[in-house]
Amino acid sequence: MAHWKGLQIGIILLGSVFFMAGCTLSDPGISNSDPALTLHAEQNLSLITLSWDPVKVTGFKEYILLVSTTDIPNAPTPEVNSETTVLKRIDDSDVHSFTSSNTLFAPRLCYKLYTSVDERYIYSSTVCIDQDFTLYDGFNDRAGHETGLDQLVMFDRVNQRFSSLDYKSGVINNTVNDNHVSFPIIEVSTLEGVTNFFAYDQSPPRLVKYSFPDLVASTSKDFGSILYSVSVHKQFVYTASDESQRTFQVINRDNFVTIDARNGLTGNRNLAVFEGDPVTVLEIGESAMMKYSINAVGKITEIDQILSGVSQLNTQNTTATNDQYFIGGRFGTIVNRNGEVITSLTTDFNSFNAMNRFSPDGTKAVSIVNVNNKTLLVINDISALPSFSTINSYEIPQANFADAIIEDHVIYLVGVTFTSGQGQTFLTKYPY
Repeated sequence: MAHWKGLQIGIILLGSVFFMAGCTLSDPGISNSDPALTLHAEQNLSLITLSWDPVKVTGFKEYILLVSTTDIPNAPTPEVNSETTVLKRIDDSDVHSFTSSNTLFAPRLCYKLYTSVDERYIYSSTVCIDQDFTLYDGFNDRAGHETGLDQLVMFDRVNQRFSSLDYKSGVINNTVNDNHVSFPIIEVSTLEGVTNFFAYDQSPPRLVKYSFPDLVASTSKDFGSILYSVSVHKQFVYTASDESQRTFQVINRDNFVTIDARNGLTGNRNLAVFEGDPVTVLEIGESAMMKYSINAVGKITEIDQILSGVSQLNTQNTTATNDQYFIGGRFGTIVNRNGEVITSLTTDFNSFNAMNRFSPDGTKAVSIVNVNNKTLLVINDISALPSFSTINSYEIPQANFADAIIEDHVIYLVGVTFTSGQGQTFLTKYPY
């Protein structure tokens, strides 16, 4: 009898071992050296989408995604060190995908998924993918482009040089040393088949015109006080400065001779130019706006003051203007051509819209938003203003962004990263 009881216990224990060895995700059992989960990684331009089958078990606590620039070894618990960091923690078992960007600017990234269940972990094999981005030497944190031109102009303020970059092929076509400006805002403009770019420093206040694509200075103009904003439209250049008695000027594009001027607003402000007959120019300050009508020969024919403004304006290159609207300021405030504030893309005081752009058809607004120590690329549908809705939001690298270009359903971002210990220029691409 004692022998039979011992045999019964042995059979029960053996059955338990077989049961545990044959566990599924519905009952994962104890972690061992064989990955129980499968992690998938898909790349769309510079976006990486990680996905996995949901773990539906009693005792589920969270998913933990790890990222590293090298292979992540199997371990019974998630190991974080100088090479491997936590990309995301998700405490909802129904969420089984995550989309991110290459925040490390490494040529190859590896991912591993852990799932915490009760007091144990199950995990996946490591998945590694090669990244889609380009790095260039230099501190090109200012850039400008024109719609329809595949090249942008960027300025390396450490090495004092302009370069032209074909952002579709990723090739730098030309580089020229320059000492006319030091930290310029850049605007590219074509008139009657001739392309120029205009670069200006706020202080010391100087505006310089360059030929393109040879990047050679041809005309310059110094101002008497801070030059806040410059906007080029057809044959005229509009400027907003603190120059005495002529804070707003209409300047001839060819020779930089002032055609007309007014004593408008002072202090930090942006310009928005709207096509029409006459042309409408808004001088946008933080507490007020001036609306100017400009005739065909550059004369100011009408002025209206508007007692509302846009909060915490950034520099002109971070704003966006199309045929009907301007976007700028800390909250991504949208103003129409009549100077009426329509809405703001965010009301979160922890957020800052660092850069805004319109899609080519004007139905979407793309913004780079800094919020709670994260940088997001946010795409909003603005086709039914004042209502709008967020279509997509991607976490992107924390960096100094020089320009954002939207073409052919691709968003090109150019900026500067310090991940290598020194400034390098990057080019990344995102779907929209």
